[in-house]
Amino acid sequence: MDIKLLLGKRIREYRLKHKLTQSQLAEKLGIDDKHLSRIELGKNMPNPQLLETLSEIFGIEIKDLFEFSHLNTEENIRQELHKIIETLDNEQLVLAIKYLRTFVI
Repeated sequence: MDIKLLLGKRIREYRLKHKLTQSQLAEKLGIDDKHLSRIELGKNMPNPQLLETLSEIFGIEIKDLFEFSHLNTEENIRQELHKIIETLDNEQLVLAIKYLRTFVI
């Protein structure tokens, strides 16, 4: 998926988590709300200063804005797990199943 689109979704996610409207966040950022809308839709890419200000407003590190793993589809997650499992030796497989059972059961 396109990085601009993923980043836009992530910014929108944090905005909603902080119960801010686009207008409210745009005002805090010192930008037009239409510009913020275009960022959230993945049409515009925020500049580094805007990313820094977003991280300050949300109380996160900039790198957190680029964490997209939770936006993966179930199919992509299953494929990624399958690839990881294929690389494990027997001892690692036993350990992996113990960890998984701890979280699932």
